[in-house]
Amino acid sequence: MSSLYVHLPFCTRKCSYCGFYSISSLSLKTPFINALLTEIKNTTNYLPQRHLKTLYFGGGTPSLFTVIELDAILNKIAKYYSFEKDIEVTIEVNPERLTLEYLKMLKKLGINRLSIGIQSFNDAILHFLHRQHSAKSAENAIKNALLADFENISIDLIYGITERSEEMWKDDLKMAFSYPIQHFSAYALTVEENTLLKKRIEKGLVDEVDDTHAVRDFYILLEMSEKEGFEQYEISNFAKSNFISKHNFSYWQQMPYLGVGPSAHSYNLSSRKWNIANVAQYITLIENNEPFYEEEVLTVEEHYNEYILLRLRTNEGVDLELLEKQFGAEKKEWVLEKIEAIDAENYTFNNNIIRLTNRGKLWADDIAMTLFAE
Repeated sequence: MSSLYVHLPFCTRKCSYCGFYSISSLSLKTPFINALLTEIKNTTNYLPQRHLKTLYFGGGTPSLFTVIELDAILNKIAKYYSFEKDIEVTIEVNPERLTLEYLKMLKKLGINRLSIGIQSFNDAILHFLHRQHSAKSAENAIKNALLADFENISIDLIYGITERSEEMWKDDLKMAFSYPIQHFSAYALTVEENTLLKKRIEKGLVDEVDDTHAVRDFYILLEMSEKEGFEQYEISNFAKSNFISKHNFSYWQQMPYLGVGPSAHSYNLSSRKWNIANVAQYITLIENNEPFYEEEVLTVEEHYNEYILLRLRTNEGVDLELLEKQFGAEKKEWVLEKIEAIDAENYTFNNNIIRLTNRGKLWADDIAMTLFAE
């Protein structure tokens, strides 16, 4: 089984922190859809099989697309792929777009999971992040999703914001947990290149991001989410029982997936490819039947490094027996040798499985690099 990701890279304006590719104009939306439908048709042989377990509409702001436009994309996908009976179909949505009528129509299309970009329930923080919605519209979005009978609702939150106090972060979490959501993702604020936040920091208009705030907020997050019955199944993702994101989990399990749309990435177990990150060029290249992506065949070492990086992020951890079966005894011995250089407070090693402690999760990328093949 495989997964399909559809990148819809349009926004009405860019958030200050966002490093994902998107454009803040809708003028190319119609020719983009035509190009996207062509790509869907022409890439059906990339995946090992055309049976989808998950389908994910990401962005950008997919909720800028009308129900008619989304239906056209879904119909094109259904023409070339079969769907698992319990397929998870997710769409990322912004609160300011979520009327009850729109949500009910999404439900009729077969979309059964929402990922709502809340980020904060505090107006001052939303203004700092350059979000368009208000705290009130954030709450209304969740209420409307519940009224539309969505039973799998996820929200996004951001922590580690210097301008937000400890109590403000706790209030955000309390507000999130006051609603019967099944899943949430929480990400530490990072300063990406070529973002408004980066430029504002360089101009001295806002303070530098302070890692101590992220550490403080992370421990608060772990404590409060556990009390509310959420499982941290991946460093940034928390779910109630049976509501793990199947789509994201397939990435961490290194299952095959196809990404369509500008800047989308794909992986078919042997190679990885990525589309050009430019809407206008993407449209032109597809219209002219010219290459619109780059591709590389992964080496054994690259497969190994990805296994380490991704599995360390999950609560399943790095299983050395599975690692040995997949990469050989030398790689297992390599891990056992390198793990000795890592602070013992950052991981546990039981039943041949290495898992990060809460402290270790703060330094997951650094720990992974220590275990990487040279």
